[in-house]
Amino acid sequence: MITLYDLAFDDDRRPSPFCWRAKFALAHKGLDYTSIPMGFTEKEKIAFADSKTVPVIKDGEKPVKDSWAIAVYLDDMYPERLLLKSEMGRSYARFINGWTDTAVNAAIFPLIVGDLYDRVRPEDRAYIAESRGARLGTKDFTSFQMQAREKGLAAFRTALEPARRALREQKFLSGAEAAYPDYILAGTFMWPRIVSPFELLETSDPVHAWRERMLDLFDGMARKAKAA
Repeated sequence: MITLYDLAFDDDRRPSPFCWRAKFALAHKGLDYTSIPMGFTEKEKIAFADSKTVPVIKDGEKPVKDSWAIAVYLDDMYPERLLLKSEMGRSYARFINGWTDTAVNAAIFPLIVGDLYDRVRPEDRAYIAESRGARLGTKDFTSFQMQAREKGLAAFRTALEPARRALREQKFLSGAEAAYPDYILAGTFMWPRIVSPFELLETSDPVHAWRERMLDLFDGMARKAKAA
């Protein structure tokens, strides 16, 4: 049995974009797993994997850390439904991984940081205030978020243009069916969905229609997750 260590917020919300990449990957493979929740300040739970961040999986006695490494491991160990279907597919997924981490995640964070702080577990708030406050140069996350939305929403939507151009021509980033490139970006969209009521996308956007398709995959797994 596979165990997934998953970041938990207050009211058992599970918003981590990186953990969602792993959850989509496990669902794609049809693999059952047990989820163990952990907060930002419970890093001892994943010390066995020599990791300080989630996701971490434990497959029997084998620990694997990092969402990309988990996807590669799952394809190696369970090759029935590949996430990364060829050398070219793996290279494409690696590009989407880097683009999402550096451009999309970075653009979303200022737009939801106040809502994120409000929904973190009470015992983790001091940690978030210090770590994210140092990153942003302020602990007034509500005001920072408000200003970011005034200036940054259009820039965020512009950052999605590479995905938008692909999705005008095909149902998924990976073509006719979803694969790991889709799970990478879909994981990112689960992050704001779970912590913030703020709508990032216009309904006319092809990315919006794609997001709806992703929410419906695997018997609506993502849609059923507790949202803001």
